[in-house]
Amino acid sequence: MCIIRLDSVQYSYVNRYQTVEALENVSCSFEQGKIYAIIGKSGSGKSTMLSLMAGLDLPKQGDVYFRGQSTRDLDLDQYRRDQVAIIYQSFRLFPLLTAAENVMYPMELHGIKPRVAKARAQDYIRSVNLGETEFNRFPSMLSGGEQQRIAIARALAMDTDLILADEPTGNLDTATARNIIELLADLAHDQNYCIAVVTHDREIMDMVDVTYQMRDGVLLQDE
Repeated sequence: MCIIRLDSVQYSYVNRYQTVEALENVSCSFEQGKIYAIIGKSGSGKSTMLSLMAGLDLPKQGDVYFRGQSTRDLDLDQYRRDQVAIIYQSFRLFPLLTAAENVMYPMELHGIKPRVAKARAQDYIRSVNLGETEFNRFPSMLSGGEQQRIAIARALAMDTDLILADEPTGNLDTATARNIIELLADLAHDQNYCIAVVTHDREIMDMVDVTYQMRDGVLLQDE
C-alpha cells in the first residue's frame, strides 16, 4: 500500500545571488512493508526530497501526497508530530535523559501515562536488540551504534507507519552501519513500516528493496 508519493515535485533555493534548483520534476512513491534508499552525492537533492516528505516545507510546484492527501492541505505541525518519525545522523538524543526516558518522550507528549510509557519504551529498546543494561544509561555512556538504536526505538515510539532516516549511518563504522540498515529492513519487512533512508553510501543498495538515485535534483532511476 502506497503511503507517500511525490508527483512532479520541484523545489528551489533562492538567495540574493542565485537560484538553485534542488529538485526538478521528481515523481516516485513509497509503500508500507518496504525499505527504500535515496542515494546520491552531496547536493544531489536527496535531503531536500526527505525534508518535503517530512513536511518541513512545501514544493514550489507539484505535490507530496500522504495517504492520498496533499501536504498542502495538511496541518504540517500536526503531520510532523503524529504521522512521520525522523532518524538523524547525529542521533539527537537528549543528553540529560536516560535511554529509556528518550524513548518515553514522544509517548508522554501524546499523553501516555509515565508508567505505561516506561514499559513500552523498554519493549521498544528490546526490539532494537538492546537490553536492560542500556535502559538507565545516558547517551554519553552508549556507543554510536547503541545511540542510533535508541534513536530508532524513539522513532518506533511515535507509533507511525512512516520512518524517514537522514544519513543514519554516517557517524558509524561499516559493520555497525550494516547492522543498523539490517535492523531497519527487518522493521519494514516484519512490522510493515515504510522506511526511507537518505544516504551517499552505495553499499546500502543491496540491502534495501528499492533504490532511488538522485543527481543534480533529478531522479535518475529506481531499482
